[in-house]
Amino acid sequence: MREISSMQEAVEKLRQKGLSNREILSNVDNSHFPFNDEEVVMAFIDLQIECSSDNDFENLVAYLYFEGNDRSKEQ
Repeated sequence: MREISSMQEAVEKLRQKGLSNREILSNVDNSHFPFNDEEVVMAFIDLQIECSSDNDFENLVAYLYFEGNDRSKEQ
């Protein structure tokens, strides 16, 4: 279950930096991130590692939009 908490940590770091769920999903597969903030880039790299399979990506989508996430209603 460690990979889930690593994914959650990366998502929360990106949210703290002001990124929306859509921005997170849109950029998770990019090889060149359109951000100057090193913490944001590193969080996306962490997410890429954690979401290396289709199943992992589906877990990311579920976490962002479905798993008791009040923030998803704001996006």
